Amino acid sequence: MPGQVPGPVGMPGYPGYPGYPQPPRSLYNNGLAIAALVVSFLCYLGIIGIGLGIAALVQIKRTGERGKAMAVSAIVIGTVWLLLLVLAIVGGAFSDGYEDGRNSSSGGHPSAAATHHTGGGELSPLSPLQLNIGDCANLVAKTAVKRPDCSALHDAEVFWSGASASQGGYPGEKALKDEADELCSHHLDEYVMDTWSIPETTDFPFAYPDRDTWDVVGGRRIVCFLKSKDPATSSMRKDRSNLTSDQVQFLEATDQFDRLWIDEPDEDLDVADDPEAFRTWAGQLAVGADKQVTMLEAAHWTNVDKSTVTQLVKETKVAAQHFRAAAAAKDSDTIADEISTAHEHLGDDYILDLRRALKLATADEEPVKSPSGQLV
Repeated sequence: MPGQVPGPVGMPGYPGYPGYPQPPRSLYNNGLAIAALVVSFLCYLGIIGIGLGIAALVQIKRTGERGKAMAVSAIVIGTVWLLLLVLAIVGGAFSDGYEDGRNSSSGGHPSAAATHHTGGGELSPLSPLQLNIGDCANLVAKTAVKRPDCSALHDAEVFWSGASASQGGYPGEKALKDEADELCSHHLDEYVMDTWSIPETTDFPFAYPDRDTWDVVGGRRIVCFLKSKDPATSSMRKDRSNLTSDQVQFLEATDQFDRLWIDEPDEDLDVADDPEAFRTWAGQLAVGADKQVTMLEAAHWTNVDKSTVTQLVKETKVAAQHFRAAAAAKDSDTIADEISTAHEHLGDDYILDLRRALKLATADEEPVKSPSGQLV
């Protein structure tokens, strides 16, 4: 009727009519939403997922593309990472106390021990002391975020964990750091028998208790990590569970000898500075070489060129003779010469041939346990 005011658009029971046309619904997912979701899972970069997710929502509203759920998920996951980062800043720490599987001589020192606990007699779920052998995690500042398995993106993997041998009251940070350093160094090749396979970019941090966690349930543990420079989606584990019989026999035999290089006298010392220490070390190397010979000869090979093994055995016997000569020598020049000559008879070429045949790592130099080259 003339003069009647029209009712509002979209009254109950009637469809509304917006003042502008809506964009057609797209069949494609918004690219920014996809990127936001992917980035949100990437540990330190996960926080960026918040910003990308918000930007994706704005685009989706304008273009009508799919992907709103992904954008929202990215925002939620990014928020979780942000909260974890805040917890990391105010939490405890894990130590970076040794490098390349050897005692640190570069002055590396942990800022603090693994202090995460709830204050009610329990460790925090983010404490690295909660992790066990084979666990994979993301080490975020001073926290450890456990992953469901090692196929999930992670930057750290536990190769050994166990209780501290110290009893009674808190033994002090230095004592625990030294204990952790030694334990981690000597347990590495139980988890990664083929230590040559460890990338050179890998670090070896460890966690140990501080005074606050010492009397907390489960707080007297030491946890040793392999930490990758780049996130990984697989395990570094190479032990009896995933190696062949031939591989295990070869690695056990050579490791008996290789691990003794860790006990080399201080690399800053010349033989003349402490000849007795080098004589003692040479005697240990002679014993290790003898053990390698015995284990190689006793092995039951199924798919190995036995002639190459025989040549390696011959060379190792020669090396053992020179190590014994170094151990018995009276003057430092003879000690140095004998150790250097022994090193020339370690059978490196035969070892590389056997490694290739056994499909083991064949790096030019073992990255974790190798001679310093001081005497060579």
